[in-house]
Amino acid sequence: MASERRYYDDSYTTAFEARVASTGRHAGRDAVELESTYFYPESGGQEADRGTLAGATVVDVQADDDGRVWHVVSGDPGPGGEAKVDWARRFDHMQQHTGQHVLSAAFDRLLDVATVSSHLGEERSSLELALADADWKTMARIEEASNRVLWENRPITLHWTDETGIGAFALRRPPKVTGRIRVVEVADWDLSACGGTHTRHTGEVGAIKIVRWDKVRGNVRIEFLCGRRAAADHAWRTETLVDAARRRTLKDRELVAHLERAAEERDEFRRRLEEMTDRVLLAEARERVGDPPAGVAELSATRPRDETRRFALKCLEAGAPWAVAASAGAEPTVVVARAKGPGLDLRPLAEELRALAGGKGGGGADYLMIVAADGPRAEAAFRRAGEFFAARAPGETGSGT
Repeated sequence: MASERRYYDDSYTTAFEARVASTGRHAGRDAVELESTYFYPESGGQEADRGTLAGATVVDVQADDDGRVWHVVSGDPGPGGEAKVDWARRFDHMQQHTGQHVLSAAFDRLLDVATVSSHLGEERSSLELALADADWKTMARIEEASNRVLWENRPITLHWTDETGIGAFALRRPPKVTGRIRVVEVADWDLSACGGTHTRHTGEVGAIKIVRWDKVRGNVRIEFLCGRRAAADHAWRTETLVDAARRRTLKDRELVAHLERAAEERDEFRRRLEEMTDRVLLAEARERVGDPPAGVAELSATRPRDETRRFALKCLEAGAPWAVAASAGAEPTVVVARAKGPGLDLRPLAEELRALAGGKGGGGADYLMIVAADGPRAEAAFRRAGEFFAARAPGETGSGT
């Protein structure tokens, strides 16, 4: 027999005497079924309750296809006893779920936009909306309307009906269940068939804040926060903004423009540094290649990975028939390259170098890049690559010879 779900009519009771009706396992974990329960099982996009049951910890609550509510427990609750629902978690979920109803109704009323799906997460909640695009001005309008419903502290009423009587309610969307149907009414704002937990008045939600949105599947998915979550999010964002502006002796509203300018300056410095690095590497490469051009093998103790790669290519640009460049520093790497065109295929060498380097990588017929496990292994692979070219006749390595 399915458990009596008492949270349907009372979301505020969090301590009660529980009697175990049966024991079993759910999804491979020890679980018990109670004769009646105030614990909410995960469903409808809302997370499950947590709490305690006769000294055991309730770590999850799930309902099976037969309507039985299984309380996954850590410990042995015996025949039952005092049960306590984690109120902080429960009230947080009530705030998020009630806020979701208010927010979805705002999109429906103001923009004629339907909610495709909703999810009430552990940290953030989301709505997927039948909306092509969004902007902050639209979101501010939705937030204003939603929060006004909260400030008016409208009552929330629960109704029970069935498939015959459901037509008397102007639901925002058709019900997903049959049989007994529970309707949640936000006075003069929303009517939704829903089995979740909600506050008694909209004012208990506190606040609704949309924090971001993305385009998905031709729709818009928004993330939002209600109540304590919204306050906590506002707190850290304010602290971050104010502290960052203070460190730069700016007003709060000047910070973003300042950061944009700083980013532009950084990008320009980076571009100029790249240009200077290229000139230095080419000059170094020309010195190493010599005249007439010869192959280059260089092992560095400090070069970063990208600079190692660029040095090898600059050697080819300077006329070298081949180049082996390696770094045994913080980014151990071996780069093997030869002049473009017909010539020696480097690919058979890749497996041997990977084994010596204890790393990974590869490339094509005229270029290999191996990331080594450490400096000594990079050096071992470097020496083998140098021997590989040293053993070839001058005209054998590539078209650049």
